[in-house]
Amino acid sequence: MRFESTSAAVDASGPRYGILTSDEQLLPLREPWERLWTEAGAECFLTFASMYQSWRSIHRPQGAFLRCAVAWNGERLQGVLPMVMRRYGLWTFATTCGPRAAECCDMLIEDSAASPGIAVGLLRNFLALARPDYLDLEFVKIGSHLQLAIDSVAGPRIIETWDEQIPYADLKAETQWSSYVHSLGKRYRGHTARRNRQLHELGRVTIEIVQGRPTELIAWLFAHKRKWSERTNKRGYWVFSPHYEEFITTLFASDPRYLVFALKLDDVPIAVKLLAINSSSASGVISAYDEQFKRFAPGSVLDEGMMEHLFENYRSADGRHLDVSFGPGIEPFKLHWSRGNAHPARSYRIVTSRWGAARLRAKHAIASIRRRRR
Repeated sequence: MRFESTSAAVDASGPRYGILTSDEQLLPLREPWERLWTEAGAECFLTFASMYQSWRSIHRPQGAFLRCAVAWNGERLQGVLPMVMRRYGLWTFATTCGPRAAECCDMLIEDSAASPGIAVGLLRNFLALARPDYLDLEFVKIGSHLQLAIDSVAGPRIIETWDEQIPYADLKAETQWSSYVHSLGKRYRGHTARRNRQLHELGRVTIEIVQGRPTELIAWLFAHKRKWSERTNKRGYWVFSPHYEEFITTLFASDPRYLVFALKLDDVPIAVKLLAINSSSASGVISAYDEQFKRFAPGSVLDEGMMEHLFENYRSADGRHLDVSFGPGIEPFKLHWSRGNAHPARSYRIVTSRWGAARLRAKHAIASIRRRRR
């Protein structure tokens, strides 16, 4: 494997660190990357397929530069920090090479006694070799490799943080679907059951599951998600991004680990949800419903079918049921299925160079002058 540079490697007898800057350097990593992802039990946003499609569909078309940090020991890939950089004016900003919608970000590190050192080495060498002025890192789980590396690397200055909760269904110890369902809140269950009965009075209700092939359901989802965003004034840029839609469409059409669930009334979709299957968990991606059927809570009805399908058909390598992460936010359906379990997470904006610090001081000075004038 040829790196752009290895001059920042911390120990000749330990891992070798480097930065990959092109597709030609990246593509040979597919097999060792996927092996590392499986062994680490990581989430969908760290698969090679997700990262590479993010690069091709989202970041490269918008003028970003690939800066994927890697750690090797001999011929074994030990860690990956997939990053991209963009230039804004005279400064460069680095972010993880993911869709940057509402997924977490982290490193991919092998599970060993050396993991903490590899994580710190990856971040330290990325900063030394890529030399960004700022880092933007969103939804970093507390206790993750990336969060511990941020706390351990000297030099960068954290200028802004904000905390989030990421609800998840803890299903590892569950044995039967019926007992799990009866452990959930009765009021929410009763409400969903009534709406399900009312839907069945309107016509034939079915759930379609699509995986590993193209489907028009994704275009339907984005059309209704955009209507919802306009209606509620919750305008996530990614909802309206053709780059993000291309990323989702391509990934879900080509990889069977990504599932499309559709609730249909007389064969017409009224709610669609996307789910990713990880090696030891599952992750909700994006969902939408037809506003005409809002009073029937079609999203909640689909949730139940989706969760039961996942419970009955997917297991981790050790035979246990998969936990399900619902993404940041405390919407009622997330709190219901998670029974209050949540991962704390933190987003960071970090200055990583003197040039970035100079920009920050200038901004503070200008703001101070404006306050005095007022």
